[in-house]
Order: sequence, then structure tokens, then C-alpha cells
Amino acid sequence: MLGDITVNEVEILNAYQLLSPASRREFKDYTRYLLCKQYKREVMAAVFNNKLLHNLFLSLLHIMEKEELNLEQVAKRVLQIKELYYAIFEQVHCKYSELVEDLDSNEVVKEFARNSFANLDRAIRSKNPDLIRYEIINFYQEFNKLSKKKDARNIVAV
Repeated sequence: MLGDITVNEVEILNAYQLLSPASRREFKDYTRYLLCKQYKREVMAAVFNNKLLHNLFLSLLHIMEKEELNLEQVAKRVLQIKELYYAIFEQVHCKYSELVEDLDSNEVVKEFARNSFANLDRAIRSKNPDLIRYEIINFYQEFNKLSKKKDARNIVAV
């Protein structure tokens, strides 16, 4: 049950009560530090190791490989990837923002998405097949590179 308190939680509460006000502030700061560190790892892993996102990328690459590039299909698939990417990010971000006041969003994840989706949108609007192919390949390669980073592979358990 969610309302049950474990023995470990009781020990932490009892120890917290013994701390001085200065030590309590240090404890809160350290807890915040640990949660922020775990948040960054978890958001990287959640976004860059998502099987559905990888499958959508592969299908986008497949669409792109066709001789006659279907812009409508490409735009639709990019939109699906974008919506899923941000939904995954928001899910993890909301979970931690409830616990950590003024949680910094993971800038690596957000900046990568912002820049990549802007480049893809610009390429699609240009209707230049070569530019679209270039941006898709570039996005996919950068996505794979980030998925291999240490933070994207490890999730620290609570």
C-alpha cells in the first residue's frame, strides 16, 4: 500500500528529528542534489532508450529511403516522433518537479529536441528532398549518439 511507512522511512524520520536546523538544511540540499542527478539520468534513459521512438525513427528512415519522397508521410512521422519525445520528457519531468522545487529541466534533452525538430521542420517546409534526407540522418545519428552516453544507459533506483 502507498500509505504504509517502511522501517527504513521511520529510521530516516527519526534521524532527521535529531539533526540541528543547519544539518537539516544540508540534508535537504543533499537530497535535492541526489534527486536532480537521478532526474537527469532517468530522463536521458527514458527518452533515448525508448523502443517506440527507435521504431519510429527506423520507419522514418525507411520512408526516406524510397526513391519518391512522400513529404506528407515524412511530416506525419516527424510529428509522431516529436509528440512522443516531448511526452516522455514531460512524464519524467513532472514526476520529479513535484518533489524538487525549481527543478532545472535537462537542457541536453530539451536543446537537442528543440534544434533537431526546428531543423527538420525547416527542411520539410523547404520541400528539398536532399535537405530533408540530410536532416533526418543527422537527427537519427545524434539521437543514437546520445542514447549511447553513460547517463542515457543508467537509471539509479530510488
